[in-house]
Amino acid sequence: MQLDNRVIYNKVTGTILHQSGEAKGDVVPHEEDVELSYIDIPYGSIDYSKQFALKVEDGEVIFEDFPIEETEEQKLIKQLEEDIRLLKLEDGGII
Repeated sequence: MQLDNRVIYNKVTGTILHQSGEAKGDVVPHEEDVELSYIDIPYGSIDYSKQFALKVEDGEVIFEDFPIEETEEQKLIKQLEEDIRLLKLEDGGII
């Protein structure tokens, strides 16, 4: 399937607000019945390095956290901490 580049623009000024870009392959088709609206999110109220706007439900923007993958060092530290905890338990210590 091939998907056309959909251009979303301001009818009053002609300013292009968004372009979907072309796509082909296993893609989700454009929606046919479209009614656009907007919501202003107050400046500085969201940390966009940690969250992104997922969708709008009942007039509210739903945000989702970006997945955080552990580095190899973080995994190693967790494993070492668990090993230490198990060693202390084997010695009869309480953690």
